[in-house]
Amino acid sequence: MVNDKQPEKQSHEINEEGILFKSTLAVGLAGCHPHHIQALVQFKNEFDSSGCNQTDYFNGVRCDNTTGAVTELQVPSGCLTGTLKPNSSLFDLHHLRHLNLSHNNFTSSSLPSEFSNLNRLEVLSLASNVFIGQVPSSFSNLTNLVQLDLSHNELTGSLQIVQNLTKLSILDLSYNQFSGTIPSSLLMMPFLLDLDLSGNHLTGPINVSNSSSSRLEKLLLGHNPFEGQILEPISKLITLTSLDLSFLNISYPIDIRTFSSLKSLVQLVLSGNSILPTSLNSDPDFLLNLEKFLDAWRRFLTSSYNKTGASEQKRVRD
Repeated sequence: MVNDKQPEKQSHEINEEGILFKSTLAVGLAGCHPHHIQALVQFKNEFDSSGCNQTDYFNGVRCDNTTGAVTELQVPSGCLTGTLKPNSSLFDLHHLRHLNLSHNNFTSSSLPSEFSNLNRLEVLSLASNVFIGQVPSSFSNLTNLVQLDLSHNELTGSLQIVQNLTKLSILDLSYNQFSGTIPSSLLMMPFLLDLDLSGNHLTGPINVSNSSSSRLEKLLLGHNPFEGQILEPISKLITLTSLDLSFLNISYPIDIRTFSSLKSLVQLVLSGNSILPTSLNSDPDFLLNLEKFLDAWRRFLTSSYNKTGASEQKRVRD
């Protein structure tokens, strides 16, 4: 555990690597507490870090001006290779508010439950790291999170694990192996604006119990094997500005008129689905608001509609 008290010289010496980066990056790390610097060095040394040099690694470090505690760590892409272990010195950095470990290679590591030690975190990105298995239930203790990105891993289980994270404004769980249904409470989170669940194994139906409490602006659900009714409930999320329902594998054609209640919608992606042909020309006032309407079935981009229903269309290239 990191000790914030002034270290005794004889028993707590910083190793040579710590001295090296402290001297070469004195301006950037001068305010960091020696024991926190030592923890950062130890964390780096737990992995094969040949993918980045010392300067790159510590350029992503920020410390509190008063206490010297490390509050931000952004590890460069491709810097660390190895297993993230439960006893990692990372979990001694209890004052972290911003942690970005994305695009490294943690070689099929499970997510350690010790992430819950970092309960001051507001931003956590673990994207594209080859993490496997279920997200530990202890993640529900990270109640200060505002942004969470676990995308592009091999994580499994249900979406219940994020229900306690009620301060979230951005949540990206895309391209994992999450399964089951989408909890209604997730869609109704009071501050959630951006939700990406694309590329999982989620099934329907979707239930929207009280749409007036939802503030969602961006919802991405493409590439999921949904079953049952999902379109009509989604049409109740009236604050949406961007909606991606591509490649849903549903058995019925999509009626564009279903989304006519989404008056703020400016992006609608329905690639890979069957579209009800008669619905394409039925509501020009709705389509007038769309900046981008991608329909892979007909391969057209509707760029604008006038009040009489006339449209200008451009063919979309692959």
